[in-house]
Amino acid sequence: MAVQPVLDDREIDASLAGICGAYCGACPVYRAWADQDMPRLQALARLLNTTTDRLLCTGCRTASPFCFGGDCGIKQCARAHGVVFCAECSDYPCDRIRTFQSAAPYRAEMCRDARRLQEIGVSAWLREEDARWRCPGCGVRVPAGVDACPGCGSSLAGL
Repeated sequence: MAVQPVLDDREIDASLAGICGAYCGACPVYRAWADQDMPRLQALARLLNTTTDRLLCTGCRTASPFCFGGDCGIKQCARAHGVVFCAECSDYPCDRIRTFQSAAPYRAEMCRDARRLQEIGVSAWLREEDARWRCPGCGVRVPAGVDACPGCGSSLAGL
């Protein structure tokens, strides 16, 4: 089955366009919470030294209590610089972005993704990212950093 991109903007959640340029829909914390995958939430809670209750996340553009990152330094910095996305800032990419980017392998392409978002606009970028972060075997949305699809077990080596 071929992966089909989302074509209807009603299916696009703008809160998944991360301020930093990352696609929140592929974030392991967001994906586990959105999928209500308790084994994954428990594993992430152990890894992040927190509780599963604390892993509530609906994307970084939602109110801080509903975002695992809360009112993080990146959000605060963007507000202080008066930008919607970090890539709009004259200091981009700054040390804060580079540090965040280097903390997880799936963030390696974050700066490229942020530039792409600026080139094509939020809705088109979200459609591309939605299609990119789906299992090629079954079409289920998948988190970054996993080797196999949680839905069908297909290899996700190229993702």
